Amino acid sequence: SHGTHVGAICAAYFEESCEENGIAPGAQLLSINIGDHRLSTMETIPSLVRAIKYCIDYKVDIINMSYGEDCHIPNSGRAQELFNEAVEKHGIIFVSSAGNNGPALSTNGAPGATCTNLIGVGGYVTPEMQLAEYALRESTGCTTPFTWSSRGPCSDGWLGVCISAPGAAITSVPQFNLCQRQLMNGTSMASPNAAGCIALLLSALKQEEIEYSPPLIRLALMNTAQKLDDEFSVGAGLIQIHKALDYIRSLVKPSLISKIQLDITGGQGRGIYLREFDQVQTSSGDIRLTIKTKYLPKKTDQLVTYEDQEVKIKFACRLSLICDPPVSYVQHGKFLDLAYNDRTFDIRIDPSHLKEDQVHFTELQAFDTNQINAGPLARFPVTIIKPLSVNSQTHSLDFHDQTFKAGQIRRHFLQVPSGANIAAFKITNHSSDISAQINLHFIQLESGRSFRLTEFEKLIRLSPHSTFQCYFNVQDKRTLELCLARWWSSLAIIETSYSIEFHSIFISPSISIHLRSSQSYERFVLENRLNNTYEDINGLPIINWKYLVQTLRPNKDESKIQVLSKRDCLTEQRQIYQLILTYNFTLLKASEIQVQCPYLHEFLYDNEYEAALWMCFDANKQYLGAGDVMKDYSVKLEKGDFIIRMQIRHDKYDLLERLLKDNGGTGLALHIEHKVNGLPTPDFYHSLDALHTQKKKIQASSIKLQWGHQVPIFMTTVPEDKLPKVINSTTGTFLFGTMTFPKNEKMKKLEMNTIYQYFTEPSSSSSLSTSKKSSSSSASNTNKKQANPPVTTTDEGTSNSPSQKDQQYQEALRDLKISWIPKLIDDQGKLYEDLISEQQDLINYVPLYIARLQQLENQLKQQQSYLTNEKKDEKLNEIIKFIQDKLLSLIDEDIILKFFGQKNSSSNDKEIQLIKTDMEKRRNWLIDINISLGMSLCDLSTINNDTLIHLTNIYKNLQKHIDINDGKLTNFLYKYNLIKKSYGRVWKLLLKQIEEKSSLQQQEYDNKLLQLYQTMNMKYLVTYQERLIIAKYPPTYVLF
Repeated sequence: SHGTHVGAICAAYFEESCEENGIAPGAQLLSINIGDHRLSTMETIPSLVRAIKYCIDYKVDIINMSYGEDCHIPNSGRAQELFNEAVEKHGIIFVSSAGNNGPALSTNGAPGATCTNLIGVGGYVTPEMQLAEYALRESTGCTTPFTWSSRGPCSDGWLGVCISAPGAAITSVPQFNLCQRQLMNGTSMASPNAAGCIALLLSALKQEEIEYSPPLIRLALMNTAQKLDDEFSVGAGLIQIHKALDYIRSLVKPSLISKIQLDITGGQGRGIYLREFDQVQTSSGDIRLTIKTKYLPKKTDQLVTYEDQEVKIKFACRLSLICDPPVSYVQHGKFLDLAYNDRTFDIRIDPSHLKEDQVHFTELQAFDTNQINAGPLARFPVTIIKPLSVNSQTHSLDFHDQTFKAGQIRRHFLQVPSGANIAAFKITNHSSDISAQINLHFIQLESGRSFRLTEFEKLIRLSPHSTFQCYFNVQDKRTLELCLARWWSSLAIIETSYSIEFHSIFISPSISIHLRSSQSYERFVLENRLNNTYEDINGLPIINWKYLVQTLRPNKDESKIQVLSKRDCLTEQRQIYQLILTYNFTLLKASEIQVQCPYLHEFLYDNEYEAALWMCFDANKQYLGAGDVMKDYSVKLEKGDFIIRMQIRHDKYDLLERLLKDNGGTGLALHIEHKVNGLPTPDFYHSLDALHTQKKKIQASSIKLQWGHQVPIFMTTVPEDKLPKVINSTTGTFLFGTMTFPKNEKMKKLEMNTIYQYFTEPSSSSSLSTSKKSSSSSASNTNKKQANPPVTTTDEGTSNSPSQKDQQYQEALRDLKISWIPKLIDDQGKLYEDLISEQQDLINYVPLYIARLQQLENQLKQQQSYLTNEKKDEKLNEIIKFIQDKLLSLIDEDIILKFFGQKNSSSNDKEIQLIKTDMEKRRNWLIDINISLGMSLCDLSTINNDTLIHLTNIYKNLQKHIDINDGKLTNFLYKYNLIKKSYGRVWKLLLKQIEEKSSLQQQEYDNKLLQLYQTMNMKYLVTYQERLIIAKYPPTYVLF
């Protein structure tokens, strides 16, 4: 519905109701989906690259992109590079939403408000919109930016927001919404409004045959926009498209501006942004700026012509440099003569005398002296924030008698005191009858990191005479913006007062605590670093373990670099390659996992690679879930084997090859995060001696922290045997969690520290668990048909007499020959006959006959694909006769029943244990023989009444010796119940097996279930099962 709404704002057309039309109803739309349904419609860089390619191929005039995320580094990364290229090389006008991350400063969204050549659009609301769209009782009387609209500047000084447009609309939505139209708001609505306006502008320019380029359109929009006081919200101002057209018509030298783009860079990049305390105390010294000229070719695929070169040669411009608004703290030259080359010049900034607790903004603008009325041809923003120092005694600030009208924003910029890491904010509504909806947005910035990582935001509603208080983390000695915004639609004026107070409860040595399981403990220190303060910590910290993190390396044999198709071939025939990395892992029980690629995590638009999309499959290649590097995606998995395939793309082969050979050739690491619950709480001690003796644990009492006072605490680690048993080995894994103080008012909702515990050494019980596993495996194998039981020995088992050694040798030789009988399928029973004729004592030896039975079954299995029913019945009758004549007569069932039917002594007497072992062995033989007999009878082509009675007797006999739900009986019960037409029991049996078996073993039972539905002639279930089998057992992996 989002895409339909955006398209309707731009170009909806209603023949019979023109008032419902979009901005440019005559425009043609090319709709390209960039949201991946596997990622909850999150955009991906591969989809954006394909979209840009389609736009270039179809020679579109305007791109509108109402999508975006935050980013760490503005105007950087592969996606933003391709966006700039689409504008500069192919003449496409690119319009995009600025983001909905306001109201604090420096909350620009990528790519709209971070990419140089894009037109980033903020959102505003007019009095008419307030009445007609939002049904307010009365309008606020003024046009104002929406509270949530993102604000500039970017971290590199770029203003970000270019212009502003109406950020809400009531228009069409898809029919699946079951409504005709809907109200939506956001800069996603402002961007298509601006794009529609630009479409009208281009239509007029084409009709009048006026040459244009993306920089010219940008200049026209910015230089004719209606200015507001808040340039961080609206950029140059509110879009005025009629004036933009008049602007272009009035230019003296339109070719100059349409073909040559001017950019000013220097300082931090595309502007100057000073906000930290040390940056604004003294003059900056000389800052070197560069004004660059860039020729923009025509929107054509032709090579550069003589005409193009002539434009460069003839280009000359005398620039006048001014600051708007005029300021005294920026000193610069007044004039600059510019030809088609880069020129540098110096400016100096002295912010030392600026007022504190304010943001100061100006733009250094370059005008062509021959056409001053054309407005600035280039802009270089300068933003300076002068933070306010906090009272060094109380470490707090109070703000009294603060009134708010609708949409009003109050900003305060504070220097967080040295040693503080917690801030307490309190606000009171003094109005007697007016509730207040206020958006609290507190931000500190870190170089190279997104604002999302250091922000605190909360939308609150204050009742009359009520108070709200909150606590949040801060970084000392960095500027904190306190942004309080009255919601744009809140009417009437309210009176408030608010305050902020700083506290210090540091957990040293760092913000991340690292434990090692081999050390069994870790020491950390509680410390108060804020001078002249006292902190009282109630209760002990709580460790909230979130994930058990397993590190995987790719399977080299299945990881490779491939050439992509023409669909993914960039302009100028630049080929894109994909790196497919395959990771295998096993879960011992069900788990909910998250997948992260640490090398690329949280980078999307500023990622040098085309993201990293991963998909999870089971052992049958069934798709289970997907995710990417930008957000955390969870997948719930059952016990079994799984594969993760990750795709990374680029047009530079060597960059992908580097990832394939990362970490000494082992490949790019992947983290599998298993959610954990119920891990034991660690113990805390004041000293290492107390920890060693496990005495004098720290009780849940308060800890007093004076300024400079340190309290050492020793914490135990999580024992390895307490970890969830979801993976084979914990070696190389680590736990990740956070530390909180739930009983302390200041810290109960704050994650004070991240905490890691590493398991680097093999478990001491690994050998024991291995032996247990092998013993349990051998025990389970005794339940299977054994053709060669263990060699018998004397009770002592240590006799070295020659006669006993010879006996052991003969028994071992006998058992070896017997073990080869089932394997010699083509010897027609020769070895079996030879053993009976050579050793008369084997006539009653059950393992020999079981081995022959296995041989007969293996022969039938090998030949049944080409045997006729008659021949197959002959083979089956041979097996049936062999069992009845040879095997059943050798085992006395009554003796077995009597032994297990009476109460036997549980004594450890060796003789009794030997008898019990022998009886268990005979019972297992009897069970296996009856199952073989029953299976052979079921496989006969014709089942008469006598055969059915025989099968029923076998079924009853088996119930005497084994639980009817035992897995050994599954195949017999399946065939027996099919013959009896007990379809409900067959269905229940198959569902149970599908539920219990691993994914690799389920296909057999799904196919049997399909056969059952076909037998029952249940067509709708047959269709369902056929589709299910295709989905569960696809021939290949789902494509990226």
